[in-house]
Amino acid sequence: MKISIDDPVREASILLCAAVLLTVVHFHGYVPSLGPRAQLFGWFAVNVGALLVVPALVIRGGFHERLHAYGLRLGNARVWGRDLGVLALGLLPIAFFAARIPAIRDAYPTYRYVLTEPWLWIPTTLGWGLYCFAWEFFFRGFLLFGLGRRLGSVAIFVQLLPFVMAHYPKSEPEAFASIGGGLLFAVIAWRGESFLGAWLLHWLLATAINVFAAAGK
Repeated sequence: MKISIDDPVREASILLCAAVLLTVVHFHGYVPSLGPRAQLFGWFAVNVGALLVVPALVIRGGFHERLHAYGLRLGNARVWGRDLGVLALGLLPIAFFAARIPAIRDAYPTYRYVLTEPWLWIPTTLGWGLYCFAWEFFFRGFLLFGLGRRLGSVAIFVQLLPFVMAHYPKSEPEAFASIGGGLLFAVIAWRGESFLGAWLLHWLLATAINVFAAAGK
C-alpha cells in the first residue's frame, strides 16, 4: 500500500522509525568484537546503515518518494553556502576554545591512535564525513523535511529533541552545545532547502574539535 504524502500515517511512520533506529544505534553502535583499533570504523558503519541506508529504503520502498524531497539535493546553494561561510567563521574560534574545556579535551580526539600514527587522520576524517552525512540525512533530511510538510518550521524543534538526546552519552558541555548546533543545522537546511550545507558545517566542526584537542595533548 502506498502511503500518501498527506497521510498522517507517514509522519507516524517517520517518528516510529526514528525511535527504533536511534535505539539500535545507541545499544549496538559499537561492535566489541572488532577490537579497539577498528571499533570507531564499526561505529561509522552502523550509523551509516541505520541512519542513512534504512531511512532511504523506507522513503523509496515504503513512501515511494524521491530522496530529493528529503533534502538530498543541491537546493538553494547560494543561501546555504552563505550561511555555511558565515557560521564557519564564527564557530571555528568557539570550537578552538571548546577543545580546551577539560570534559571535551579528555574525550577528543575520538580516535586516539592518530596521536601516534598521523596517517590515520585521513581515513578517520573521511569516516567522520560519511558519519556526519548519515546524521544530517537522518535528522535534517528524514526528520526535518519528512515532518516539515505537515508541521512547517515547527519540525526544526521536533528533530532537535532526538538529536540532543543522542548526545547524552557524551559530556554535559557537548550535550548542551548540541542544542544550539541542532538548531543551526536545521535552520541552514530549512532555509537552503537541502541538508548539504548542514552536513559540511557539521563535518568541519567535528574535524576541528578533533584537531584542536589533539594539538593540545
